[in-house]
Amino acid sequence: MRRLLAVRKTSHAFGRGRLVMLRPGNRKVLAYLRELDSEAILCVANLGRSAQPVELDLARFRGRVPLELMGRTAFPPIGELPYLLTLPAHGFYWFRLTQPGEIEVPRWHEERLSREDLPVLVLFDGWTSFFRDRVVPWRIGMAQQTRKLLEHEVLPPFIAAQRWYAAKGEPIERAAMTDHALWSAHKREWLLALFQLEGPAEAATYFLPFALAWEEREDERVRALAPATIAKVRQQASIGVMGDAFADAGFCQAVIEAIGSGRSVKTAQGELRFTPTPEFARLAGGDAAGLPVNRLAAQSSNTTVALGERLFLKAYRRVRPGINPELEMGRFLTSVANFPHCVPLAGAVEYVAGGGEPATLMLLQGYVANQGDGWHHTLDYLARFLEERRNAAAPPPEDVHGAYLALVQTLGTRTAELHCALARRTRDAAFDAEPVVEADFEQWTREVREQVRATLQQLEARGAQLPAPCRDAAGRVLAARERLLGQVTQIAPAPGLLKTRYHGDFHLGQVLIANNDFILIDFEGEPARPLAERRRKHSPLRDVAGMLRSFSYARHSALDRACQPNAVDPALDALAGEWERAARETFLAAWTAGTRGQGLYGANGDAAALVRLFELEKALYELRYELQNRPAWAGIPLQGILATLEG
Repeated sequence: MRRLLAVRKTSHAFGRGRLVMLRPGNRKVLAYLRELDSEAILCVANLGRSAQPVELDLARFRGRVPLELMGRTAFPPIGELPYLLTLPAHGFYWFRLTQPGEIEVPRWHEERLSREDLPVLVLFDGWTSFFRDRVVPWRIGMAQQTRKLLEHEVLPPFIAAQRWYAAKGEPIERAAMTDHALWSAHKREWLLALFQLEGPAEAATYFLPFALAWEEREDERVRALAPATIAKVRQQASIGVMGDAFADAGFCQAVIEAIGSGRSVKTAQGELRFTPTPEFARLAGGDAAGLPVNRLAAQSSNTTVALGERLFLKAYRRVRPGINPELEMGRFLTSVANFPHCVPLAGAVEYVAGGGEPATLMLLQGYVANQGDGWHHTLDYLARFLEERRNAAAPPPEDVHGAYLALVQTLGTRTAELHCALARRTRDAAFDAEPVVEADFEQWTREVREQVRATLQQLEARGAQLPAPCRDAAGRVLAARERLLGQVTQIAPAPGLLKTRYHGDFHLGQVLIANNDFILIDFEGEPARPLAERRRKHSPLRDVAGMLRSFSYARHSALDRACQPNAVDPALDALAGEWERAARETFLAAWTAGTRGQGLYGANGDAAALVRLFELEKALYELRYELQNRPAWAGIPLQGILATLEG
């Protein structure tokens, strides 16, 4: 009962909000809204003695993520279709319908288009229906119209709805096909295409392969393409669908075969190169083409497909000419350094246009069985710990985090081993370590000073969008402008440092837990940065700072899950702070022990000063990201910036 009252006190909408009754078809379910200003609370109760399903019309809240208030669990976002819930006997839910971007969509959620809403393309001559130079003269006009429909009406809404579309929220006016290849294997044909997106956002090129499946003779393929269907298609009397080929098992298996054989495929403007590594045969085995294909549900800026429990196909949707850091790092760590705690590289697919630089489209890696990533493991652990301590009478024992900190110690050791592997001299100029000179320090501090100014300017411009709890911290950060700049300027050149290749985007989400050990993944660096910058050598302490910032994010995210909005429990806050300090100290101690004597840094004091500099740099980057995408999360990097001021 105390818990119910505490939850109810977190929102004035419960008592003062406008009451809006919903009328679901299942009369055993009571559903209503309490609305106050922009806040909306959804209350649903099962009045029956058995479990009951219900469909609710919540279309006017499209895009909002329902947050269950008792357990602080995020549910799938609301769409245009009726929202489906199942309630246990006499069960109830209280949901706060959060504002777009306020909390993360559940990572397992995948947006699926309604088949009835899909556009229809008439393909009078298969794939060639899109190309005026491949049809008979009297059909040129039809091909032009079909191509126009694809580029202006079919693809823009599909791409804009994908998680891999970088300019989230920005409309697309046209997806212009810039190059393509018709690729056949095993009596099937796919259209591999590159599209330049036109609209308010910066012009960018994306890779999108297409598959066709026909209802009468390929019902299984039609079902497989359903989550990735782009349009319905009609060719004479045949009806089918056109979808993203990564949902087609035959396409993925054909890619594996082509990589294994080192095949090349000509495109209209260039070439696709399928290249194996020396480890391909060992990782793929002799029957890779027959492996079952499972598209991973949690998609991000890339698309990932698992082939059995042996191979892992990763596609880069945004096409960037130049050496891909993840491909380069994967080759080095797998074939040169023999680093065992990363995902091994089996091959790649690259696109080369007219003698230009290659652009990586796909990586093929060995599959690594795991128990999930470090971020969700940490968040679940810490939230569970805080929930257990909420009503505990006695203080926790001194070694309460012993098992978790043992994992953190292993993580620090594996991170140190990675940095030592990347510091090896192999006569490869792209990887050999170099001494840090005074000009490097000047560049690093100059870049951070520029980031301070740019970030605070953005904070001033967007401060009004911040939720009330963040505004005090924002004001304190803005008032500390000169102190921040002065702290950066005080960093003095330190002797005995090396700059090397490094992970570049290191945090708890980039490590997989496997049998109480860790596998380090995703060496592509921060996707928003240019490829050349991601390949630039730097101090590995930058990775250390990234992981320390990740512990801070976990602390505040777990507190948000355990406490009600705007009502952080001081006792739980103190416990979470103690956990963060213990995690930081354990990680730093293990990393320091693992790198001692390797020449990566000079004195410990110099390393500590640089870690603070790089933590500030990371927190500034985080704040800019949150201001642009999730203003409700801005409090976490704001607290991180204030923490650097306090030492």
